[in-house]
Amino acid sequence: MSIDISQNDFPFPTNLSAQVQLYRKEFSDKQITLKPLHLTRDIKTIHKWVNKPYAQTFWQMQGSIEILYAHYEKLLQSGKCYSLMAFLKDKPVAQIDYYATRFDEIYDLYEYEDNDYGIHLLMGPNKSAIKNLTPDVMVTALSFLFSIGIQRIMGEPDAANEKANKLVQKVGFRFIRQIQMSYKTANLYEYRKEAFLKIHG
Repeated sequence: MSIDISQNDFPFPTNLSAQVQLYRKEFSDKQITLKPLHLTRDIKTIHKWVNKPYAQTFWQMQGSIEILYAHYEKLLQSGKCYSLMAFLKDKPVAQIDYYATRFDEIYDLYEYEDNDYGIHLLMGPNKSAIKNLTPDVMVTALSFLFSIGIQRIMGEPDAANEKANKLVQKVGFRFIRQIQMSYKTANLYEYRKEAFLKIHG
């Protein structure tokens, strides 16, 4: 499927079927598929994930499923953020938020360039470890964004989130500096399309 972006339009349509495959990436040992977040289908899964101890510390979205549903419904209707689900075969393994940084407080904390986007990744728990699943999901998410014309993706994991910082470094993000946001001290990273393609192209 082809999606066009421009400086004035958020690039993701909000009326797609839950079963639409926006993107699929093949790895030597797995295939990861991205589909639009569909609240009716996915909210119970996300609710379980955000209420896990590993997610509560940095996501801080634990609570009732009704509050979580209302949060995502408002977010998706705002036109400032878009959410996808990542699937391994038919199993949901991650939820991904993309946001235009011009709509976020991060906009005032770095040198913005046209059509910069940020990314948040929430991995679901796995009963058995799957080799390189988390970095492969992140690479798939980044590949999708770069494939539709976005040139730079920003990351701002909590400075205290060791796993998230190791992940973005592992897949190739470049550290810029530490920034102070209203709700966390974050490490600011960038990933340019040309740098990504040299590693994962």
